[in-house]
Amino acid sequence: MTRKLSVVGVFAYLDEVVEALKELKREEIRVDTVYSPMPRHEIREVLDISELGGGRFFTLAGGIVGILTGIFLVWYTASQWRFIVGGKPQIPVIPAVIPAFEFFILISVLFTLAGLLIKNGMPKRRLSAHFDKRFTQDRFGIVVYCTDSDREKISGILKKSGAEEVRQVEE
Repeated sequence: MTRKLSVVGVFAYLDEVVEALKELKREEIRVDTVYSPMPRHEIREVLDISELGGGRFFTLAGGIVGILTGIFLVWYTASQWRFIVGGKPQIPVIPAVIPAFEFFILISVLFTLAGLLIKNGMPKRRLSAHFDKRFTQDRFGIVVYCTDSDREKISGILKKSGAEEVRQVEE
């Protein structure tokens, strides 16, 4: 079994985290995870992460599927029952808007929820070995997977940037 070695830096201040991320980026070292007690746009900017994730496409797909489902339901019901409509269209167009809208909302919400779970990798069976409870309270964390030869270099960068604690974790 292959072991996975990572270096974890624990920081008290946002400025130190941003400085460490900039230094790791300058050295072309890939940062795997950044833990933060609250969302911070400074971290997103340094890591070049866009505000918009891929979750909106789940909502769009759910909306399209919902509208088509609602229209299909109206068409199928009208074709199965064969009502006598007295000169009006056999498949009603205007009344089809209501079920199409309702299915649009319902299936969009379900697809959005599924997209949220998929994109966030939920539910997690267990916490990572490098996770620290302090990351949810008042500390920031940077996790970098590395080899034995890079471990000292990465630890030095994190300590120089102001890390309170730097530790190696094997997974």
